[in-house]
Amino acid sequence: MRRLHLEPDEFDQGEDGEVRLVGARARRLREVLRIRSGATLQVFDGSGREREARVGAMTGSGVVLTLGADVVAAPEPPVRIVLACAFPKASRGDWLVEKATEIGVAQLVPTETDRSVMRAGEGRYARWQRIAVEAAEQCGRALIPLVGGEVPDGALHIVGDPDTEVSIRSAVTSQASLPEAIVLHIGPEGGWTQSELDAFDAQGAVRCSMGPRLMRIETAAIVAAAQLLELTGGLAPTGPSRSFLL
Repeated sequence: MRRLHLEPDEFDQGEDGEVRLVGARARRLREVLRIRSGATLQVFDGSGREREARVGAMTGSGVVLTLGADVVAAPEPPVRIVLACAFPKASRGDWLVEKATEIGVAQLVPTETDRSVMRAGEGRYARWQRIAVEAAEQCGRALIPLVGGEVPDGALHIVGDPDTEVSIRSAVTSQASLPEAIVLHIGPEGGWTQSELDAFDAQGAVRCSMGPRLMRIETAAIVAAAQLLELTGGLAPTGPSRSFLL
């Protein structure tokens, strides 16, 4: 089933309401997805809602969608995983956004550190948000991760640090209860400075090893995020594991 993101005001049209797509979105339906008049697809608003749609008139200037009934969207992970990362340059950062969206990360916060090699501007943020939209369309998520913004209050903070022997599993399972959110901090290729690590320690963050191998930023981010999702039930079809209580 083809899926398409709509803006909330478009998505909120009543049943049998029509939405007209023009420009790049219409061209993508016609020329990339090769959807024809009469085809069915599913549309979502990026905040977790999804519904049926049917392709109506298709012209050189636009495509008309007729919206239908609500659809039960795929569930989101029970614990919000926020990736606060010193992004790598060029396509490596694009890849990171795409894969983080696919596995279920709720938010990506590009972080400027003392040794950062990437200082993203508004154009880069907009590009990453578009990549997140396209990845959500492809992978079946009805929620699109936010790129940027503030990290949630009260979250468990985990910091990638190759000089510790504490594992991600032990950091999560040592908690008395499942946290509402976990912020995963991944540093730059040059590593955190001592002052940055001291600041994390002062905030009560837990330093964790990503494993025995030296990994690139984007690899470490996805590996660690996947471990957190697995430990908190975000990759399980039946809900969170109880292993955090052991």
